[in-house]
Amino acid sequence: MIQRDRSQALDETLRRLGLVAEGVKTCVVLNDDGFPIAAYTASGSPERDDDPLNAAQVAAVAARLTGQAERTLGRLAQGDMGRLVLEGEHGTLLNCPAGDATLALVIEKGASMGHVMFAAQKAAAEIESILARG
Repeated sequence: MIQRDRSQALDETLRRLGLVAEGVKTCVVLNDDGFPIAAYTASGSPERDDDPLNAAQVAAVAARLTGQAERTLGRLAQGDMGRLVLEGEHGTLLNCPAGDATLALVIEKGASMGHVMFAAQKAAAEIESILARG
């Protein structure tokens, strides 16, 4: 019962984030092993394995980048990661720590990054709280 409640709370948090932060294509909560815990896709269509924005693909890439960023920050004595932003020609990947998990977002080019980052940080704090529940 508790697991189901947490799952529903995570789904609702991601859905709200996707609706509030315009330009978010996909958002995924992943664990330390890189496995998706919850996901939201703005298109609302079912995931396909060959889609580069499916939850498993985004989680795998986000986990690898987050791990590399954390090791780099540690080596340079810069403390814990606050967030990771990777800008590309067609959009941006944003990773935010959420307690023992990571929130990863794929954002379309031209989105208001300040607004998306604010909404993502708020969602990450909510996700951390949800996952900390017994």
